[in-house]
Amino acid sequence: MSEHGTPTVCVANAVDTLWALAGRAAGPAGRRAALAEAFAQQDQALFWRPTDKLIITEVPIAELAWQCDFLGLPQVSNLSPRPLTGNLFRDILADEPLMRALLDHAGERRRIRLIPHTTTAELWDFAEAASARLSIDIELPESSPDQRLRDLADTKSGLRSLVEGRGLARAKAGIAEGAVCAGIAEAVEVAGRMLAEGRPCIVKPDRGEASVGLLIVRTAAQAAELPTVLRRSPYFARDEPIVVEEWVHGEGVVFPSVEFVVEAGREPYLTHVCHMLFGEPTQVLGNVTSAELRLEPWYGGFVASASVLAAQLRDQGYRGHFGIDAVARPDGTLAMLDLNARRTGSTHLHDFGLEFFGADYQSRMTIGHYDYYGLPPGVSLRAVLGALDEVVCAPRDGTEGFVPCELTGLATGRLSSIIFAPTLRRFHELAARAGHLLQSIRSTPERVLLP
Repeated sequence: MSEHGTPTVCVANAVDTLWALAGRAAGPAGRRAALAEAFAQQDQALFWRPTDKLIITEVPIAELAWQCDFLGLPQVSNLSPRPLTGNLFRDILADEPLMRALLDHAGERRRIRLIPHTTTAELWDFAEAASARLSIDIELPESSPDQRLRDLADTKSGLRSLVEGRGLARAKAGIAEGAVCAGIAEAVEVAGRMLAEGRPCIVKPDRGEASVGLLIVRTAAQAAELPTVLRRSPYFARDEPIVVEEWVHGEGVVFPSVEFVVEAGREPYLTHVCHMLFGEPTQVLGNVTSAELRLEPWYGGFVASASVLAAQLRDQGYRGHFGIDAVARPDGTLAMLDLNARRTGSTHLHDFGLEFFGADYQSRMTIGHYDYYGLPPGVSLRAVLGALDEVVCAPRDGTEGFVPCELTGLATGRLSSIIFAPTLRRFHELAARAGHLLQSIRSTPERVLLP
């Protein structure tokens, strides 16, 4: 039940926007590989506030009862439609038992608040059809009525246009030098020119998600092969722009992100700032938020520039969460790289902090998310808990600890976690210790970022 007294339904359609990208992959095996590890992200909805809700996911959240019991959360309801077609909203409409459960959840007032991970065009069709069939009212407080605006903001070119339109391109917190290219030929030309000037670059699909399809061009040989690689790649559509940007890398480079919420009738507000944690150059292993980040030289400029963009989005009619990912040099100069017009991969960390440590958690806690790979596919929760016994702790039982979560990922050999600690240093120590302990059940060499 929300603070407004209206039952909440969370639709964790985190994978919906990946289905289109996966559809470009070669063959069924390629499509399955592109999606397999993404399903676990749906489990983050467990931590979205309020905690008393119905969560609709593409596949059932694994070990949900254990997680609720361990954390002292209400035993939330979780339903998944069958069969899956690649569009969760359409699948819900086609599942009669699930639709009856929605009606039951709406209660006597026949009203629900619907919180999606991503506002897609199909959400509006769903809301209209479900309201008519069930005779219920559906509130959409986090969804922008202008779907075109949301979709444009969610592209690489959309962010560059927004930044340039507000005069921020060359600000201390601006964007990486680069260009939006009309197609492969122009992208190859821009990449070649940047490399000739001694600047490696990164080539991005305009509508890419989860680092899928990114290409880093470091050498003349890679530049020479780029036309062939782009034509063969399933992720660069011939009728969509390609963004080429300078690849900012090197000693001391870090990857901050911010998240804002835009609501009707109030100023946009910052929820939290994170460090993104990388293994390989395009593989995100986690993120961490901490009061200590406020001391970083990039912090003030990043928050200031992002606040300008948040106000612009509000004025254009945007509603809901959005995050901006960036890269920062040691001197504090920062380039914004990507805008995610939805709930982000760290929204659940903020909600976790609010739920277990209160509204002031950011002044005294460090909370992060960390993924561990290489476990045997289908490894049991019992085996994981046995290996990690010395670090696993619920937030109500201590001031630091390791919380296994997104347990749907165990099916593919991935363990996710939320780690809470008093300092950033202690967070990294716990992350490294957990990685070491997992060696006893890991089936392949560890892919983990050590502090």
